[in-house]
Amino acid sequence: MHFELLKLLADGKFHSGEDLATMLEVSRTSIWNMVSKIEKLGLELHSVKGKGYKLLEPLNLLEQEKIFKFIPADSKEKIQDLQIFQSIASTSTHVMELSRKGELSLSEKKIFVCIAEQQTAGKGRRGRPWVSPYGHNLYFTIAREFNAGISELEGLSLVIALAVTRVLGRKQVQGLGIKWPNDILWQGKKLAGILLEISGDPTGLSQVLIGLGLNVSANPDSMVDVDQAWVDLKTISGNVPDRNEVMADLIVEIAKVIDEFEEKGFTTFKSEWDNNDALRNQEVELKTHSNQPTGIVGKVLGVNNQGALLLQTKDGEETFHGGELSPRIVEKKQGQENQVQGRQEKGSESL
Repeated sequence: MHFELLKLLADGKFHSGEDLATMLEVSRTSIWNMVSKIEKLGLELHSVKGKGYKLLEPLNLLEQEKIFKFIPADSKEKIQDLQIFQSIASTSTHVMELSRKGELSLSEKKIFVCIAEQQTAGKGRRGRPWVSPYGHNLYFTIAREFNAGISELEGLSLVIALAVTRVLGRKQVQGLGIKWPNDILWQGKKLAGILLEISGDPTGLSQVLIGLGLNVSANPDSMVDVDQAWVDLKTISGNVPDRNEVMADLIVEIAKVIDEFEEKGFTTFKSEWDNNDALRNQEVELKTHSNQPTGIVGKVLGVNNQGALLLQTKDGEETFHGGELSPRIVEKKQGQENQVQGRQEKGSESL
């Protein structure tokens, strides 16, 4: 019920406790209890005698009807279902559980979209958490089936990252780069992260869960557990975009690139990737899923036609695949190599 109260308070204006109680058909005491629950979401409320309650800042809450308003008719046909949760452990975990129970039956080339205002156990690559404050960012998972084996889907995460940069580029967000295989950066700070979970036959039908977290307007107080440089769209552009519109644009573009990838593979995206590669010509060290060094250091040459990372190492040009490897930039300083990016992170490479 407190989420219903939150919808009434989302405009950021004062509402009297009496009016709120009348609209929700509850007692004034119930309103007070709901306010306490809203504050536990990390949202700040002001209470002024004679005026009532108001949020410190208005919220642009996600609504299915508003999202669909921004989606063209031909793209709507690709969406089998779209669900929005106020609070959920993890969108990817929810979709995975639906699949496990046999409750996620996808039609050919259609997508299932699960969105959350808040995740209480958002997850990312290598099991790391993704900090998910209520109502400020975007957290969602898109499920899609492929008539292709898992081995043929290498490069898909890179393509999804390109879809994100396309959408943000159209919104005049400049200076973006992609850290292989799937982090969206702005001036070296993390703006978005992507997590792909693939199941199925190595050579046959596969199901892919595409999880994505995008910082839109993140309150610094709610991001204190993120041990990594981060940024949001509000900081970059100076204003908060309509989250419903951004969500719609991402769904449309991701569905589009998925279809193109399935038909043509990664090769058709390679030149675009090269133009957005944040690591190209930089020296990196590869680390494992547990943040342990592999001893592999080299200069990034780019990616091959399948989306694998190419490094110039002491042993020559070598190829490395996504999975559980992650490159960390190494910077030479006064003759010493110091890692300046990729300290052990909470909420990194995740969603």
